[in-house]
Amino acid sequence: MIVYGVNPVLEALRAGAGRISRLHLREGKLSGRLREIVRLARQRGVPLRFEPPAILEKKASSPRHQGAVAELAEVEYRRLDDLLSTSPDLLLLVDGIEDPQNLGALIRTAEAAGVGGILLPDRHSCGITPAVVKASAGAALLTPIVQVGNLVQTLKKLKEAGFWSVGLDMEGATAPWELDDGLPLVLVVGSEHRGLRRLVKENCDFLVGLPMLGRVSSLNLSVAAGVLMYFVVWKRRFKP
Repeated sequence: MIVYGVNPVLEALRAGAGRISRLHLREGKLSGRLREIVRLARQRGVPLRFEPPAILEKKASSPRHQGAVAELAEVEYRRLDDLLSTSPDLLLLVDGIEDPQNLGALIRTAEAAGVGGILLPDRHSCGITPAVVKASAGAALLTPIVQVGNLVQTLKKLKEAGFWSVGLDMEGATAPWELDDGLPLVLVVGSEHRGLRRLVKENCDFLVGLPMLGRVSSLNLSVAAGVLMYFVVWKRRFKP
């Protein structure tokens, strides 16, 4: 896997240098963040090469490499049982996002909000690709990610483990501030175009809708999910 850009490469180094086989940096005078990449790479024993921008552009297949390209091992997905053994109290289950930019943005927000793990379907969904890592600013390398098969069965297993499932739906009857902040929660979001599938929706304990007070009738998926995640964070950490 090729990852490029200053932030994704920095996060790859912070996530675990053992995943990086080689770093390629732009030759010449380096900016402060590129110098930080050099410092971390040398500290962690990661092989470094300083090369002309044209070589980096070829390796990244993009001129937007910002002077940093990393060769990584493929992302290793976690097992659900292993994730549950860490006792997370907030998970995110994604019902079939196909756009890597949306998935990357969603993962970035989830990591920032302290979500304990992200569950992705193993079919009909974008996986963790270089484009997702780039869009997530490297957060996809920091967040435990599980690939699951049947989402309905996964929700039932999570319920047995003590989780309550909260589906994000435009017509949801529950407001975000009505959620019980003391429960382990799995937030369930649907795809960009169709939202939650019927069976997935029917197996959620709550359906949450966001108030739309303006003239537009919907929000971008990653924005709506981010609002819901931070409502949970606010109730758990900051509500007086």
